[in-house]
Amino acid sequence: MKMTKLTALISAGLLGLGHAEPEKKKPTEAEKAQALQTHRKGSEKTAIDQDIQTANAQELRAEQTNMKVIALLMEVEMLMAETTDRLEDGNTDGDTIAIQTEIIEKIYEAAKAKSQ
Repeated sequence: MKMTKLTALISAGLLGLGHAEPEKKKPTEAEKAQALQTHRKGSEKTAIDQDIQTANAQELRAEQTNMKVIALLMEVEMLMAETTDRLEDGNTDGDTIAIQTEIIEKIYEAAKAKSQ
């Protein structure tokens, strides 16, 4: 009876047999360099896209008459410029992402202000 329970537990994966996870292969220096280069290219492409969106925000601001919307869109433009600079430098850290989040929140505020 004990063998049956033991076999059942092993089969269900509830009792390990001491198998270690296979050791993950560490990346070589060449692989690290390639990953860094890929990250850099992606960051630069995102910076270009960000710059285009900044121009769109400028056009949108020029069409506005509500001063609150204009002020919010000016803040958006400044934040977008800062993000573009960070991305051009390959900086995609948490601060860069936080700035992107702030941009989204300000655009949302501007949309709400415009609809009032």
